[in-house]
Amino acid sequence: MKVATLRKSAAESPHLFEGGEPVLITRQAKISGLFVPLEDPDRLPPGFRRDLLTVVGRHVAEVLGEKGVSEEEILEDFRAFRRRRR
Repeated sequence: MKVATLRKSAAESPHLFEGGEPVLITRQAKISGLFVPLEDPDRLPPGFRRDLLTVVGRHVAEVLGEKGVSEEEILEDFRAFRRRRR
């Protein structure tokens, strides 16, 4: 696994994210993010995938809640998108 600062990851992103290796992003010596290439998601341990999806799901729910968007509004928007595509 590669480790890079936030600044380095922004400056060198094309080279840093090549090769399919996970990259741990740090900011002020604290973990800020994790880049995990998903060419083969089955290589990730099941527990890690579950935890990752839980964290992402909570974050999305929090952002939607802050914006006042309900699950029903999202579903209706998706249904409208599918109707337009037909």
